[in-house]
Amino acid sequence: MPASVAERCARLGAVLVLLASAACGGVDDLSTPTSAASLDEFEPGTTEVSFVSNGFELVGDLELPDGAGPHPAVVLVHGSGPQSRYSTPTSGLVRNAFVDAGYAVLVWDKPGSGDSTGEFDGEQTLTQRAEILVDAIDWLMGEPTIDASRLGVWGLSQAGWVMPLALTMTDDISFMIVVSGGAEDSIEQMVFQWTAQARCRGATAAELAVMDTQGPRALKAEAYDEYRAAMDQLLSIPEIDRYVGVDIELVAAADWRPWPRDIDAFFDPASVLTETTIPVLAIFGEHDSQIDPVQGVQAYREALTRAGNPDFRVETVLGANHIMRAAEGPCGPDSSEIAAAYLDLLDEWLENHPA
Repeated sequence: MPASVAERCARLGAVLVLLASAACGGVDDLSTPTSAASLDEFEPGTTEVSFVSNGFELVGDLELPDGAGPHPAVVLVHGSGPQSRYSTPTSGLVRNAFVDAGYAVLVWDKPGSGDSTGEFDGEQTLTQRAEILVDAIDWLMGEPTIDASRLGVWGLSQAGWVMPLALTMTDDISFMIVVSGGAEDSIEQMVFQWTAQARCRGATAAELAVMDTQGPRALKAEAYDEYRAAMDQLLSIPEIDRYVGVDIELVAAADWRPWPRDIDAFFDPASVLTETTIPVLAIFGEHDSQIDPVQGVQAYREALTRAGNPDFRVETVLGANHIMRAAEGPCGPDSSEIAAAYLDLLDEWLENHPA
């Protein structure tokens, strides 16, 4: 992490721990992707492959469907945290749905996970992850059994920021499927998660209203007086630390600095969606407590309509949580079963976009 950014992040107070993974990482230079083998040697089924990006060797699986190529392909994009190519839900049902429909599927171990090199950095930026995705797409485009004109992306959660960022870096993504991806900047998203946690821990309606309005104000303040006014209201809530699961402390004027506006925490996917005309499927869970499904549905529909996108679908899966498991409500309990309506939506989209 660049020291100047790290210092500025630290001075904002412990409340910013909530946002570190989205905002405070460093970005390495791109490097040329390389493959472990040429796809013209591959038979239908799963083959381990690798490519290089951002100083990491990313190792994963390429699964080809039956039949002669070239095949359309989809790249599966993880959410946050250390995850391998086998992490739910990038393996299993989702992979099978695409392969059965005639798509090749590429998925890899994130840096520092599985067989990929490096050490997982929870503060890896969204931009860095998008650059890795673009390198993966570049690698696929060079393989003879892949249809380079039909390369799409599917992703969950934090991928809802990574994939739109990738759209700003390449014109080679031909469709996007986003599941439980936010449609606002990371600060607004984390305040939503913060208030959702507080609601489940018993905060009152009045306390939730203060968190919802003053949380973004404190985090986005450009002057100390604005920050202080918002923090005074937040700290007036009894047990706020217990509600949000992090220690919140007031930073003194001499130590406070505004959050730099050029970091990924301020990236709003909707700003890209207003210019996105490739096919898009966006799916939200009714009981999602990590991103705002109501705001997400509205923002996606408005942005894609504004773009004049001729082929988009935005849906809410009733009774589903953030990872599309059946849930009784935003505070649980959750089932181990994937919501059937989610798989139905994916199957319907694949039927309407045949390989």
